[in-house]
This record gives sequence, C-alpha cells and structure tokens, in this order.
Amino acid sequence: MKCSKRSWNKPLLISLYFFVILFLFWMSNAKLLARTEKQAQGVEIIPTADVDLDRAIALYRQGEYEEAIKIFYRILPLLSPGKKTEALYSMADCYRLIGRKEDAIKIYQLLVQSDPSSAFAPTAYFWEGKLLSELGNFAQAAGALKIALEKADPQTANAASFLLALCQLRIGEEEKGVCRLRELVEKSADLRVDAAAVLATYYESIFDWGHALEFWSIVLHESKDPQTKSKALTRCGWAAWKSGQAKEAEHYLTQASGGPPYTEWNRIANSGLFEFYLSQNRYKEAIQFYEKHKDGFIENQKENILLDLSTAYIEIKDYSKALSVIDLFLANYPKSSLVDLAVYRKIVANYYLEQGSLEKNAQQFFSQYPSSPYTYPLLYLEAEDFNRTGKFTLALPIWEKLESAHSSLVPKEAILLGRANAMYGLEKWSEAAELFKKFLTEYPKSREIVHVKMHLASVLEKGGEKKEALKYWQEALGSVKRTDPERQSCLEQIGILAYDLKENSLAAETMQKVLSEYPHSSYRGVAAWIVGQSKYDNKEYEAAKEYFSLAREAEPEKLYLAATLMLAWIAYHQDDVEKVCSYVQSYEDNYKKGAESIPTELYYWIASRLLQKGKLDLAVFYFKKVIQTAQSKEKYYISSLWQLAETERKLMNWKEANTYYLEFQKADPQNASNSPVLLGLAETQIALGQFADAQKNLEEVLLKEPEGENNAKARMLIGDNYLAQKNYREAAKAYTTLSLIYQDDTITPKAMQKAAFSFSKAGDNDQAAFWEKKLKEKYPKFKPDA
Repeated sequence: MKCSKRSWNKPLLISLYFFVILFLFWMSNAKLLARTEKQAQGVEIIPTADVDLDRAIALYRQGEYEEAIKIFYRILPLLSPGKKTEALYSMADCYRLIGRKEDAIKIYQLLVQSDPSSAFAPTAYFWEGKLLSELGNFAQAAGALKIALEKADPQTANAASFLLALCQLRIGEEEKGVCRLRELVEKSADLRVDAAAVLATYYESIFDWGHALEFWSIVLHESKDPQTKSKALTRCGWAAWKSGQAKEAEHYLTQASGGPPYTEWNRIANSGLFEFYLSQNRYKEAIQFYEKHKDGFIENQKENILLDLSTAYIEIKDYSKALSVIDLFLANYPKSSLVDLAVYRKIVANYYLEQGSLEKNAQQFFSQYPSSPYTYPLLYLEAEDFNRTGKFTLALPIWEKLESAHSSLVPKEAILLGRANAMYGLEKWSEAAELFKKFLTEYPKSREIVHVKMHLASVLEKGGEKKEALKYWQEALGSVKRTDPERQSCLEQIGILAYDLKENSLAAETMQKVLSEYPHSSYRGVAAWIVGQSKYDNKEYEAAKEYFSLAREAEPEKLYLAATLMLAWIAYHQDDVEKVCSYVQSYEDNYKKGAESIPTELYYWIASRLLQKGKLDLAVFYFKKVIQTAQSKEKYYISSLWQLAETERKLMNWKEANTYYLEFQKADPQNASNSPVLLGLAETQIALGQFADAQKNLEEVLLKEPEGENNAKARMLIGDNYLAQKNYREAAKAYTTLSLIYQDDTITPKAMQKAAFSFSKAGDNDQAAFWEKKLKEKYPKFKPDA
C-alpha cells in the first residue's frame, strides 16, 4: 500500500502560529509583573545622610576638599557608627591634604577615640603621628606611631617605624631610634636607603665616621636618585678621610669632584679633595687641581682655599707665585677675618725672597694687627732670623715673649730650641727666671675680679686691642648679678666693642638689652643705631625704621644725618620713591660739613623712578643732582646727561635739552654719533633755529641707517627742518617721500598729515586735498597732533 502525502490547510497553520506567539508574550508579561511585584515588596528607602556621605566622599576623591568638609560636618550626627568612622577618616584626610594639620590631627584623634577597633584606626594613628612630627611634637607623635606600628598593615607599619625612629632621635631615645633604623636597613626594601641616609647623618653628628661611611655607602650603591647618589659619594669621601682611610677618601672624592658646570656636591667634593691633597703634603697636585677648578669650590670656603693655595706655593718654594696669590686674596677680601693671616704669609714669602725686608714688615704687622694670633709665628720667624744673623740680644726678649704667650701656632719645642740658641749665643749659661703671673691668674677668686676685668678691658681698648678687651668685658658681665650697677656699663661697652669689631649679631643682641633694661642710658641713641643696622642687614625694614628714628631722636647731633640716610635706604628697598625724596631733602636741609654725602646712585635711582612715574620735572631735578655729585667719567654721570637731554626735550625745554645733548657727546665720545643722539640733538637745533646743524646731523643718520625706524625719524625731522624755515615745497617733498617709503601706524599718518599741511601752506590746494583724502582713507582713526 502506498503512503500518500498529507496536505495541510494553509490558513489553519497561520492562525496556529499567531496563537503561540500571543501565548508566549502573555506568559512573559505575567512573569515580569510577578517579579516586579516581588522586588517592590523588598525595596528600602536610602537615608538622606548616606546619600550625602557618598556625595562628600566623591567630592573628596575629586579634590574638592573644602566642599567635602562642609558636608561631613553637617551629616556626622546623622550617620550610623560605621559610616561615621568612614566620614571622620575622609574628613581628616581632607584637612591633611589642604595643609590644615592641626585640624586633621584633631579629627584623627576623634576617630580613634570613638571607634578604636575600626579598620581606619591604624592608618589614622599613622597620619596623626606623621603630622605631629611635622609640627615638631615629636614625643606625642611617637606615641601615635607606636600604636600604628602595632596595628597597621605591613607597608604602613614600615613607614610608621621609620617616622618613629626619627622622632626617637629627637626626644633623647637615640639608642632606640638607631636600633629601629638599622632594622629597617636590614629588612625594609622600600625604606632601606632612606633609613641608611638618616643613620649616616646621625653618625656624622656624633663624629662616628666609620659608621657614617658604612651607611653612606649603602645610599651610594642603592639610591636611584642622581642627586642623592652625588651627595652620598661626597659624604663617603669626607667620612673615609675623617676615619683615617686616606686611599678610600681620595677614591670617593675624586669620583665626586668635577665640573664645570659645578653642582653643589661637586663643589663640596672639590673643596674636600683640595684640602685632602694638602693634608697629604701633595702640594703640586693641590695646585694643579685648584687651577683646573678655581671656580668650582664652596663659596664660603674660597677665602680659606686661596690662602691654603699660597701655603702650597710656599711649600714648593715658588715664593713669587705665593705672593701673587696673597695679593689676589687681599684685593678680593679686604675685610676678611683672615687678612692678618694673609699679610703674615706675605711677609714669610717676602722673607725668603728678600731676607732684609723681614724686620720692617714685621713691625708694620705688629702695629696694624696687635691682637692677631699670627703675631706669634711672625715673632718666631723674626727671632729665628736674629739667631741666624747673630743678633742674640734682640732675639732673647722675643723668645721670652713667645714662651709666655703659649701660642698654639708656634710649637713649644721650637720656642725652647730658639731660646736655647739665643742663650747660647749670649753666653748666658743659666736659664731665665719665669715671668710674673698676671693678677687674674694668681687671684682668680678675688673680690675685685669684676673691677679688675673692667679696668683691664678699658686699658686694652684704649691701646687698640679691642678683641681682647671685648673678651674681658664679657667675662665681667658673666660675673655680675642682674641687679648690680656694673651690669649696665658692661652691656654698653660690649655692644660698642662688638660693633667696632663687626661682630654685629653680638652687638645687636647686647644693645637690645640696653634699650629694654636701661631706657634712660646715655648710649640709647647708639644702641638704637646698632640694633637698627642689624635689622636692616636682616631686611627687617619696618623694625629697622623704628630704631633709626629713635637714633635720630636720641642723638640728633651725632646720628641724625646717618640715621636719616639709612631711612632713605630703607625707603629705597621698599620702592617708595616719595619717602626717599622726603628723607633726602631732610638730609640735605640738615647737612653739616664733613658728613657723608648722599650717594650718587641713590640720586640716580630717585630720578629714574620719578621718570618711570611720569614726573618729568622732578626727575630732571634729581638727574641734575647726579651730575653735580658724580665724576665726569662715571656711568651715572653719563647716563644722567642722556636722561636730562631726553627729558628736557620731551618737556620742550629746547635750550636745556640742546646743552645736555652736547655735554653727553663730550662725555661719551663713543656714543656721540649714535642715531638717537643725533636725532634728539637735531630736534632741539630745529627748535632753536640751528637749521644747518640740524640738517647735517639728520643726513648723517640717513647715511648710517639707510632704512628702518631711525631713518624714518630722520626724514620726518628733515621735513620739520624745512617747515620751520617756511620752505614748504621741500618740506612737503620730505613728508611725501617718507609716507611712500616707510609704512608704520604712527610715523606714516603723521607724515601724511604734515605733507597735506605743507602743500596747503605752499598754496598747492589740490595736493593738500589729495594727501588729506589719502590720510583719511588709509588711517581713518588717526587723530592729528596739535
């Protein structure tokens, strides 16, 4: 039996298809509705404070710290305990990040007090400790850091340990701090270099150079920062040298030295290596190194290095070169505290070149530097020379003086030998008796000790030995009570002597006590002057102004002018030209013969500032002061002539301007024919009717500068020259030529305007109208000059 193919009803199939689709859609909607209803039953309303917390934290993360803090403050009372802790931590962080350390500390402390078991607490302790240490509260910081160390994660604990060690070094727990730092060096990869650097610096401070070298070596080999490596290399050199490891010191210092260009640590290493060569008696190498790096040493060591260089030349017997170096030192550092040493070495070098000069040079030195410690080495050299030449009578008292002086600069053995030689030459076989001891040595507990010291100080001061006098005044002050009447005299004399010896810090500190403790002191004016000078040197200008004003009031006869001048300099530093003018006028009104004159540069500054402010007449007045006080070849004199010429020209004081231009040309012949000079001079000559001279100067400018702005200005003035002579055709020709060949928004429209005017005066109205029209078309906004 055959199987027959079934035939389906097509419309029935289509209906069945749509029915299935509708059924599935209904089922899915039903399930969705059921799910939605179920979810709706579990929805919670989020509290507003939590939303604000999220917003505040978002602001904190975006760097909007101030706004975040405002929200934190508002919502803190509304938050649950856990979220309140998070808010406190974020709030403290905000304060920390905007630099309000005290506020941050308070919030961190509140956090750990309110929720000590919080996950935020360890980190809060860490930041509290760090901020306290930054504020200098090291003991309190150490307490917080110890807790952070116990509770924090390993990374934070490491950082806390490092900071705790630093605090311990500052609060007298050095042993614990060092132990902790050593542990970090051994176990902490992140902080190993930092801890080693701190340890190295600490060991340097206690002169433990061996350990300093050990830890600087770690920094050197493991630091990734070039600057830090350079510093460590140099410090290794110094530490090795100080610990007696000469070879290693030279190795490190040689590596660290160098330049140009010179870094800070290059300079320190260069200075160290130079001194190292000298310490090893390697004088030629020291000299060669200096010549190679003469500009590459520490700034505050240059004086010493230059003098040490002279020593190197003396040691290799190159005395002429030593003299050259010493002369250079004296020229560059005439006020140095080492001048007496330089002069002493100059005498030594001269002695080996011209032995007959020693006695004369030595006497000059003793007179000029009676308190110098190098008096004794020079006396030694003089005594040796007397011994060598057989003048034992002259040598003996010098040896005796040296023996009693006990100078550290002259070896005792040398003095003993020299004296023995002198005694021998004089055939005095017995030794000389010891010198009498001074009163102060024999009776150190005498009731008169204060007065003896005061009298001794006064005598020494009158004899010119001011440094030693100061020493005895200070000893006397240390021996009196605060209520003793002698205290005032001691303070006054110490202040004056210290000021004379340029020990300005001591002088100011002492005179401040005079002013506060003894307001009616007869030295009140001098005290105010000295304190004012100190404030001025420290750029504390407002305070200095107060003291100089007091000095003027207290000592008008002696200090009014000097204090007024200092007040003028203060106003100068404060860029107050009106005040400077006022003080200068007061100074001039009260000037007395023999007083210091107003410095030329101050007059020049006043004039220049007035010129900048557009006060031309006053500027002229002070520029004239400059040329009245300055030398004719000084820069201020020449510059002032030029400024006077230009300013008088702007003021249309043609005769005065002309005179100053001509004086400028005489004073500065190199710039006499510069285009600006010739142009300015020509303008005054036109105004004064010196047309031929003006034409000559302007033609010279055209020859010098065939194009450009000065060429254009010269052409304009040529037109003005013709115009002044009523030669309108030539004037018009000059102006039209200028307007055609030079295009400038300032010069060209002026040339067109003057061309139209000249044509009008010449009767050529067509050309005048043409140029007026052209001017309006090309420069519609141009406003003609008067």
